[in-house]
Amino acid sequence: MTLPHPHDEGPQLGEMVQDFVNHVSHRAGRTLAVMQDGSVTLQQVLLLHRLADLTDGTASELGEQLKMSLSSVSQMIDRLEALQLVTRSDVSGDRRKRRLKLTAKARALLRRLRAARSDDYEAGLSDVSPRLRALLRDVLIQVLNELGRRQPLQPAS
Repeated sequence: MTLPHPHDEGPQLGEMVQDFVNHVSHRAGRTLAVMQDGSVTLQQVLLLHRLADLTDGTASELGEQLKMSLSSVSQMIDRLEALQLVTRSDVSGDRRKRRLKLTAKARALLRRLRAARSDDYEAGLSDVSPRLRALLRDVLIQVLNELGRRQPLQPAS
């Protein structure tokens, strides 16, 4: 059995997901407002999210995961530390490495960003019919569960 080439059946899924996200994201501007209030850039938010996933990490680990140079990561960490969003502590046995942790302020910022993004997506989907929104929700639950979401979601009954 041969699989069809992705272009044989219309647009690629990745292109469609990108179009979808571009259409529904930032419609209300809440996410960008939270970022502006927190004085953070998108790259800094991505670094904070990655650090939250690691619990703690080093600049070199973050650079590897984000595909960024150590100097770029270090500059971002300097800025995030100045904003009191990240702390650094020595790694025992290696004076060159510093362990990074999110502060309570950073965790609060990430919670506000999550809520704002949800609001923005809800606003972007407001013109979609309730039936199609329910279908989208159920499909997204299946996809997220298959991708290994930390806490499996249940479809609406």
